[in-house]
Amino acid sequence: MGILSEQLRIISALNPVYNALTSVFDVESEPVGPLAGVTFSVKDNIDVAGAATTHGLKSLADNVKSADAPIVARLRAAGATPIGHANMPTLNARGMHTYSELAGHTINPWDSTKSPGGSSGGDAVAVATGMVHLGIGNDSGGSLRLPAFLNGVCALKPSHGRYPQGSVLGQPDPSFPTQVMTVEGPLARTVADLRLVHDLLCGADPADPRTVPVPAIGPPAPRVAGFVPGDPVVEEAARRLAEAGHEVEAVEVPRLDEAADLSLRMIATPIALGFEQFAAFAGEEVALFSRHLLEVRPGLDLAEFLALTGTRLAIQREWAQLLDRYPVLVGPVSTIPSFEPDQDRRSPEALAEYFDALKLCEASSFVGVPSVAVPTGLRDGLPTGVQVISRRYREDLALDAAAVLETPLSPAVSAG
Repeated sequence: MGILSEQLRIISALNPVYNALTSVFDVESEPVGPLAGVTFSVKDNIDVAGAATTHGLKSLADNVKSADAPIVARLRAAGATPIGHANMPTLNARGMHTYSELAGHTINPWDSTKSPGGSSGGDAVAVATGMVHLGIGNDSGGSLRLPAFLNGVCALKPSHGRYPQGSVLGQPDPSFPTQVMTVEGPLARTVADLRLVHDLLCGADPADPRTVPVPAIGPPAPRVAGFVPGDPVVEEAARRLAEAGHEVEAVEVPRLDEAADLSLRMIATPIALGFEQFAAFAGEEVALFSRHLLEVRPGLDLAEFLALTGTRLAIQREWAQLLDRYPVLVGPVSTIPSFEPDQDRRSPEALAEYFDALKLCEASSFVGVPSVAVPTGLRDGLPTGVQVISRRYREDLALDAAAVLETPLSPAVSAG
């Protein structure tokens, strides 16, 4: 129990300050396996056997689960230990900031006046502060990559269908927007740790027919990289790839604004269809955010939704053609370096500014391609970073390029 006891000691000292974990699990024995001694946090909308999955709601504090979600089960089978549930926005809304009705605000360890991001912000802070070795969250438009970026850690948003996933709140199976947009994935301090976990999580599962039996590593690809121009951090990353032997060119991402807009409108559609019931269940905090969301990204009617299914395929085709020419694409996680904790609640216009800053995250989720968020340094005392996008099921190529760009960061933490 030596390593696990040390992790529990760190959590006891730091979690009262940063409020990253909403609960700490009982650790009964020292496991064995390739990840023996590795601890991981689990976002509070992913099931862990014997623990309550609360989705950030006080009313679900007794929602104890009898089985692990598939991603948790695979890590546990490899010897890793789930050590606690991590804070998240109530019902996974307010994706840019981690605040829940159940646990309150999670604190950014680099600057307590700045948001730690969301919606997997509790996991990112737990990883950044050393409370856990790994975090497991989910992402439908930046929810792994934004908190990784804001906290100076790494995150892997896998391809759609890469890892098996569990159910969601209130449904035995998710609706179509969640099915095609949301993926579960890891956060870690290093790209090497992401690669190790990725290799263990890959593989088909009959419980999730979306998963595909594709090897974790594909055939060699040309060392050619595209980059999205205009951001100095991205352009510096492109220069570093060129120095490492890549042929590097500035590119225009196909239909970026359209893909980002449609991704959010698709997610907004189920909320719009049942808004009154949703608002009554979720409470006023979430309802206010949702009103702002529907004002700037309204839900789709039936004709628009049917048209979207064809448009999505066309956009996927254009992205596939781009990534056939450029096996990796480097771009910003967010074009805004930091956010205030209440920025998304101030007005619909403030929320729209946040959505615009994350449009590459939203579009890549809409298309279903993998992306690795990686820290690249510091600016004005806050982390900088980029995301590396690659072809579908070629997470290995994104990880290879991210390893070239990685600058490990560690915030100065204080105990409570």
